[in-house]
Amino acid sequence: MNKYNTEDYFSVINKNTGRKIVDCGDENDALLMISFDPANRTYSRNKFLMGPVFDIEMPKILPTTNIAVSNVREYAPRQEQLPQIKLPDRQQEPFKC
Repeated sequence: MNKYNTEDYFSVINKNTGRKIVDCGDENDALLMISFDPANRTYSRNKFLMGPVFDIEMPKILPTTNIAVSNVREYAPRQEQLPQIKLPDRQQEPFKC
C-alpha cells in the first residue's frame, strides 16, 4: 500500500472580515486571487481541504408584523423593607502610630 501523500491547499482570506474567499490547489492561483485586491487579501497554506462551508445569517428583525398581546398587566416593583442591622459601637481604643 502506498503512503498517502497529502497535498497543500491555499486559502485566500479577506483581512478585514476574516472570511474565506476561495480555496486554491496551487500557490500561484492564490497569489493571482490576492493580486486583485492586495491591500485586503492574504492567504494561508493548509494540509487538508475543508468540506463544504455554509454561511448562515440570522435575520435582524422578526419575520412577522402581526403580534397579538393579551392579558397585559402593569408591573409594579415590590416595596419591601429589609430589616436594618446595626453594628455594635467600638469598644476598643483608637490605634495611634
